[in-house]
Amino acid sequence: MGSVSGIVSTGDHATNIQHVTVVSAEALVAPEAVSAPAGLPSAVAQAGADLTSPTTPLPDQPPQVRVRKRLPWIIGGVAAVVMLCCGICAVPTLIGDTDEPAVGSVSPSFSVSPSRASAPTSAAPAPKPKVYSGRGDDVVKVGELTELLVVKFSCPRCTRNTVLKSDGPETLMVNEIGSYTGKMWINLEDDALTTQFEVEARGDWTLTIGTIEKMATKATLGKATGRGDDVILLGGDADAARITHSKGQSNFVVKIYSLDTGVDDLLVNEIGGYAGTLPLQAPALVQVTAIGIWSISPH
Repeated sequence: MGSVSGIVSTGDHATNIQHVTVVSAEALVAPEAVSAPAGLPSAVAQAGADLTSPTTPLPDQPPQVRVRKRLPWIIGGVAAVVMLCCGICAVPTLIGDTDEPAVGSVSPSFSVSPSRASAPTSAAPAPKPKVYSGRGDDVVKVGELTELLVVKFSCPRCTRNTVLKSDGPETLMVNEIGSYTGKMWINLEDDALTTQFEVEARGDWTLTIGTIEKMATKATLGKATGRGDDVILLGGDADAARITHSKGQSNFVVKIYSLDTGVDDLLVNEIGGYAGTLPLQAPALVQVTAIGIWSISPH
C-alpha cells in the first residue's frame, strides 16, 4: 500500500491537490472476516441474521371505524318533545360536528289518528246537509267526500226497481221494488272516497248527505226503535243490548261502530224476525237494515 500526490489543473486558473491512497489486492479483506470488538456481534452478521430469521408477527389491529356523534340528535329530539309539550312549534338545532353536511332541517311531526266519527260537540256547528233532487235515472256528482257521513234517500212514490249506488266502498246501497225511504252511512273505512251516486228510479226522489250530528237519529238514553233502514247515534255506557225485529220477511242486519275504540262489527245478519241480547259497547253508531219494526235496548 502507498500514496501518490499531484496537482490537477481545472483550466480556470485554479489548482486542485489530489492525494490518492493505493491499496494492494491482497490487503482487501471480506467484511465478515473483520473481527468485531469483544462482546459485540458483527454488524454484517447481525444484518444477515435479521434477513434470514423469521419475523415476529405484529399483533392484530382492529379496523378503524368512524363513529358519528349521536348526542346532537338526542338533544334535538328531547328539545322537540319538550317544545311540543309546551305548545311551542320549533325546529330542533343540531349541536356539534357531523360527518356529513346538513341537507336541511327536519322538524318531528306527531299525529294521532282520530276515529272516523266522534260524539257531537258544541265546539263548532256542523255544516248543513246537502240536498239533491231529481226524477228518474240520474248520476249525482257530490265532489270528493272522505268523512264518515249519513245519506238519506227517499222516493215515496217510486214504482218498479228503486236502486241507489255509490262509487265508494258501500257500492249497492238500495235495491228495492217500489217506494223507499231510509238512511245509511258512507265512508266508514279508512281512506274511503265517494264522489258520485247513481240513481235508478221511476218517480221523484231526494238524496240528502250530512254529518253524523245533523243526520243520525239520536238515542241519547241508549234505547232506539224504528222501522226500515236507519243510522242511530246511541248514547249511554252500556256493554250489551237486546235487539228485536218483527213484521219483516227480508234481511235484518245490524252493524255497529264504537265511538270509543273506532272498531266496527256485524252484530246481526238474519232473515225475518229476530230477538236476542248481544255485546254492544256504547256510545256507538248503529246502522240498521230492515223492512219491519226493530228495537235496540242497551243494558
